[in-house]
Amino acid sequence: MYHLLPVMLSIAFACFLPVAGIFVAYFFLIIRSPRKPEYLRAIEEALSSALQSGELPQISILIPAYNEEKVVETKLKDVAAMQYPNDRREVLLIDDSSTDDTCMIAERVFRELDLPGRVIRNNMRIGVNGCYNRGLQESAGDLIATTDADVLVDHDALLNSVRVLQTLKHVGGVTARMVPVSSSQTTAVQVERPYRDFYDTMCIAESAIHSTFPGYTNFAMVHRSAFPIMPVECGSSDGNISLAIVRKGLRFLYVPNIVFYEPIVDKLSEQVRQKARRGARMIQSAWANKDLLFNQKCGVFGTRIFPLRLLMMIVSPLLFLTGCLAILIAMAYVPIYWSSAILLFLLMLYAGSKAGLPKVGLLWSLFLHQCYLLVGLLLSTRKRSVWRPVQRGSIVGRS
Repeated sequence: MYHLLPVMLSIAFACFLPVAGIFVAYFFLIIRSPRKPEYLRAIEEALSSALQSGELPQISILIPAYNEEKVVETKLKDVAAMQYPNDRREVLLIDDSSTDDTCMIAERVFRELDLPGRVIRNNMRIGVNGCYNRGLQESAGDLIATTDADVLVDHDALLNSVRVLQTLKHVGGVTARMVPVSSSQTTAVQVERPYRDFYDTMCIAESAIHSTFPGYTNFAMVHRSAFPIMPVECGSSDGNISLAIVRKGLRFLYVPNIVFYEPIVDKLSEQVRQKARRGARMIQSAWANKDLLFNQKCGVFGTRIFPLRLLMMIVSPLLFLTGCLAILIAMAYVPIYWSSAILLFLLMLYAGSKAGLPKVGLLWSLFLHQCYLLVGLLLSTRKRSVWRPVQRGSIVGRS
């Protein structure tokens, strides 16, 4: 049976080599883009531009919510504190048939704060995409802002988003930077932080070249004409929105100066479920828009960014799994010290991540995210409009 050893090692090499090639290509073609400094300067200039209060567009802020009684009051107070004239905005909280006191609390806060807007109640659960569809239909704004019930947003986010949309050309929407918030230092938290830093770098580089995918609906602002009616049972809301904007020949930009704060899960089991769900929905959005691949009308996004992202989301996890299986089989036919060396390497990655070593932590995080994407890829074949919410901390502050 020892003849299987070279076969398994060859399979592993043939799988890991293209995975490394995909990430190397992304690094040199996207992340190392020389346009990043120019892009960041353009953002800074846009954010310093003056706005005339009489020319501010009407904004509709959409907040989908399901069983958010613990955070909805804090959320609405945070929205009320945003720097934007009340007569130029409306807040629509779309309650997705909550079974707790979300609606009652939200309606009370609307009255107490004299917040322009209302609660929209769904008679049955239709999911986040369906909530956005209904909110869009019942809104009146020239611009549509999206935000989640369990995040806090910088109070200048509305004004800064308007500045970018009005200053930069051919921009259909903007999305913000996520700052993960957690009071614990569990494995899940230590996996998330280096990944978010890396993702931030990815989104800036993609925006400098053309557009980012998928961005965040935790906070985004989109021209009404570019905001899509989304399929209810498949695709992520952020993925659907970003690709709809690109399809219209516009850009979807990640603005790191606009920030929202999201409590992250501290249990690894919840992180696996959250990441698998997000991965599945993102893959569904990408696959439904595969006709954008190498589409010249989409510019560099269609010819470079989107193909590499699809390879990273679909091809890379499959090759990664095959390579790992080949290595596991090969370990049965190598001396024990070689098997021990492989296990020791993985333990060192884990220990380095726990110790807070940035590069080691990023490697460990990327390793786990390949696993999450693989589970998401398997789940992407199933259509469903609603998912069980993940368990995470409350929005109690910013850090």
